[in-house]
Amino acid sequence: MTSCPTRLLAVATAVIASVAISPVLSAQETAPQPAETQPASPQEPTSQPPAADSKEANQGQADLDEAVIKRIDAESVEELEAVSALLESAINKGLDEENLSFANKMLGSILLQRSQMLAAAMIRAPGRRQVQLRDEALQGLQEAVEYDSTLVEAYLLIARLNLLPGGDKDAITEATTRAIELLKDDPVEQSAAYVLRAMTRDDDQDRLEDLNAAIEADPTNLKAFEDRAALRLKTGDVEGAIADLENVLLKDPTNTEFAGRAVQQLVDLNRVDEAIRLVTKMLAAKPSEGMYRMRAILYRSQEKFDEAISDLNKAVAMQPKDPMTLLQRAEIALDREDVKSAKEDFRAAVEIAPQIENADLVVALRSRIALAENRIADAINDAQLLSDRNPDNVFHRLRLASLYSLDNRPRKAIDILSSVLESDPKNVPVLRSRGDALLSVGDHSAAIEDYEAAVEAIGNIQLTDPDEQQKREAAGVYNNLSWVLATSPNDSVRDGRRALELAEKAAKLSDYQEAHILSTLGAAYAETGDFEKAIEWSQKAVELGEADEHEQLEQLEKELESYRKKEPWREKQETEENEVPLLSPDDLIDT
Repeated sequence: MTSCPTRLLAVATAVIASVAISPVLSAQETAPQPAETQPASPQEPTSQPPAADSKEANQGQADLDEAVIKRIDAESVEELEAVSALLESAINKGLDEENLSFANKMLGSILLQRSQMLAAAMIRAPGRRQVQLRDEALQGLQEAVEYDSTLVEAYLLIARLNLLPGGDKDAITEATTRAIELLKDDPVEQSAAYVLRAMTRDDDQDRLEDLNAAIEADPTNLKAFEDRAALRLKTGDVEGAIADLENVLLKDPTNTEFAGRAVQQLVDLNRVDEAIRLVTKMLAAKPSEGMYRMRAILYRSQEKFDEAISDLNKAVAMQPKDPMTLLQRAEIALDREDVKSAKEDFRAAVEIAPQIENADLVVALRSRIALAENRIADAINDAQLLSDRNPDNVFHRLRLASLYSLDNRPRKAIDILSSVLESDPKNVPVLRSRGDALLSVGDHSAAIEDYEAAVEAIGNIQLTDPDEQQKREAAGVYNNLSWVLATSPNDSVRDGRRALELAEKAAKLSDYQEAHILSTLGAAYAETGDFEKAIEWSQKAVELGEADEHEQLEQLEKELESYRKKEPWREKQETEENEVPLLSPDDLIDT
């Protein structure tokens, strides 16, 4: 095995750091035991045949006696090596069956203790020296189990050391399998050995079997439940994973790090409701500000802003001086268009922790507040600051482009969007945004090219597709492309048949409930000459616009009037570039 995941490295390092050095003299070594109670050495020296004369069979007795005496005070690696040398000498010179069994046991224990000491020293050693110590410890452990095949601690340490980079996966499986066999009377330790073996299993079913066995052996082994939950999520058994997650978090509700990972995995699987239920059970077991903040984030993702604010209020009540909670509450206040509350929480957070004022998340929030107050120059300056700090962050660059468009600087937006598309030419939202910007400056041909590229990148979105976000995104691209194909004053780019095809797709994907999309459908019918259908859909667009108090209701009414006159709609935007220089942050209004 040439490498191991970082997670395994962290686990192995933590375990090695906690290795307990064996007692100076184990109970097994205090005195020779009757021969029939000792297991045969796995590799007894072949150079010593059985001897009838006990005197001849115990020529190594003196070395064995000296080893026993030195073993009592041996503490350092060097002292243990000296004891090992005496024991090896005794075995090679010859011992009777009883003393040979005792010497093998003692030598195995000495080699184990020495390896434990080497493993513990790895934590403080520099890089290459760590590898040397690991290899030396592994060699000692292999010798230890050759002298005493019952050394469970040696097998487990072999496995843990092989979890490190450069380790041998087969050695892990072999060592943990042997440990599992030896631990049949110790279910807690056996359970831990099953988890250790499961970590390096290649086959998911084998891993699951080991984790099931670990939990059966020790139902309190939370690590086994954690790992099984992760495996079940990976293999699609979400219900089983949730049951395991609940088991862990209800027993350990303070484990916020694990809770965060578990919740994120559920969110990634679009199981936000299950994530909320999981956090709710944790809160019932043990309320904490961290869990309230986490559930607030989940509620916010569902646009349940009242519930989110309620949770953040509880978090603030538990920890009034937590700036992160205040900033999070400010974000949701902005979502609710409550600018006053957002500014109050923003200022309070910065007063509590002035050092966070220039943190990215604080600058981003300050930019949002400026935009909400229509201080677009302020918002742009902060967005530019974030983009300059993080040139590879596409989100920051796209936000800056969006603000430039809002400030009637579409060509600046086009420059940013073009730079993003250089590295990601099939990015649908960016293609659509640049198409919109090109449309606003009257470059219909270039806008159509971007929209068509976005349509190709989207692929075949069906009404039955479960991803609502993708369907909304597709509907928006289809609609915008259809609109320019149906309404452009440029005869060379109009295509009524293609416009109608796209408009019908957009209307279906939006369930015929979006006024502006039905407006586009009416425009497409008008371009094909079917004014009866154009009037029908345009009338429905007006009705929806009246019900929703649509901001473009007046234009929707004008479109309907045009179709009644049997005149297709024509539109060409000519946004005049805002040439007013942006002031520096020092000259702008302080939030």
